[in-house]
Amino acid sequence: MAQGIGISTQSYAAWVRAALEMTTRLAMLSLALCSALAVPIATAAERPSFRRVDERRAAQVGIRKIVGRHLWLYTDLPASNAVDELPLVFDKAVQQWAAYFGVEKSRLTNWRMQGFLMQDRAKFAALGLMPEGRTDFVNGYAWDYELWLDEQPSDYYRRHLLLHEGTHGFMQTQLGGAGAGWYREGMAELLGTHCWEGANLTLASMPTSREEVPMWGRIKLVRNAYQAGEALTLGDVMAFNSREAMSTDQYAWCWAMCKFLDSHLQLREQFRQLPAYVADLKFNLRFRKLFRQDWEDLQFEWNVFLATLDYGYDARRMTISHTPAAVVEKEDTITVAADRGWQSTGWQLKAGQSYRISATGTYQIAKDSQPWPCEPGGVTLEYHEGQPMGMLLGLLRSDGEGRLPPPIAIGLQAVIKPAVDATLYLRVNDSPARLLDNKGKLQATIKPQ
Repeated sequence: MAQGIGISTQSYAAWVRAALEMTTRLAMLSLALCSALAVPIATAAERPSFRRVDERRAAQVGIRKIVGRHLWLYTDLPASNAVDELPLVFDKAVQQWAAYFGVEKSRLTNWRMQGFLMQDRAKFAALGLMPEGRTDFVNGYAWDYELWLDEQPSDYYRRHLLLHEGTHGFMQTQLGGAGAGWYREGMAELLGTHCWEGANLTLASMPTSREEVPMWGRIKLVRNAYQAGEALTLGDVMAFNSREAMSTDQYAWCWAMCKFLDSHLQLREQFRQLPAYVADLKFNLRFRKLFRQDWEDLQFEWNVFLATLDYGYDARRMTISHTPAAVVEKEDTITVAADRGWQSTGWQLKAGQSYRISATGTYQIAKDSQPWPCEPGGVTLEYHEGQPMGMLLGLLRSDGEGRLPPPIAIGLQAVIKPAVDATLYLRVNDSPARLLDNKGKLQATIKPQ
């Protein structure tokens, strides 16, 4: 007879009760931790499931399969490098999505989406491959682990659409949600805007020209709205209805808001806390709380961003550093960097009071075959926004979140008489895409009259 450790019936029953109690406590703790971290718990029934594709029937109507590590793509488009490399583009994007959203790579070992790139929707509908109840989508749609794309008129925009819908799928399945409408679509636009060169992918890039991103058009839409006096405030963008399909103009505004915040040197860290709240029904309230102390500056900088937005926008050099303003009661001099956007002088100007601003110094405003030296009056060999390049400009900031007043041409000197109390900001006139080759500083002096 085998020898073992003896145990009474009563002791055994007590041990079982204790074990069950401990198991229950551990299960509750696990659920609490997962809830706190906003990580969805995948049961066997919740693991990725895809609609079954009858590949033999699909092949008979001209639908083929392109396989990547994280994407199986079915398409009726003929073979080409631009189409056949899409799973590779997607695989490289997964790595960057994981890094951006802080998702452990180990969780993505078996993560995969199934996609349908369609020239003729009818072929896919006949095989039961369209999303149930959402066959009216425009251009693209993503749900859970599947995505659908209509063929696009440019290779760039086809990739953009894939990355846009892929971002939706990644956020939904890895973060447990995608936040308010502006954030959901803004992040898909932000991480869909890309540079693909030599099998190297960069997400969230700032396009340097229209030719680089054919059919995209977000910058043009925002600029046209601003110039027409139809710019949206941050609150306007936040109010987009997340239950309705957005227009192309709304996509442009969502991209602009996310690009502005994600590129901001001082506020980027706060913005990148938002993925932790994507499953929170009070997402916009969370956003407001994160930026509560910076809201006034944020509204002003948003208007500056809209007024100067252009291809190649240098967000780092255009970020504004604010200086506490004090009423100017005597002559004062500050330094203005030539390679920065608007810079706070710290000068508070009183309504109805006249102030003389003068400037001196030599700095570099451009460089091609040789440097372009410049003084505060600017150089008339080239103009930007109707003024000589390199000219000293001023901007009066008053309370409120309305449209910015036009810049003031100061040059070597000018007299300013504000209609309302305002803080003066200064910069040299140049494109926000061409600050990299600027060097040096000038001195600006203010004197109450």
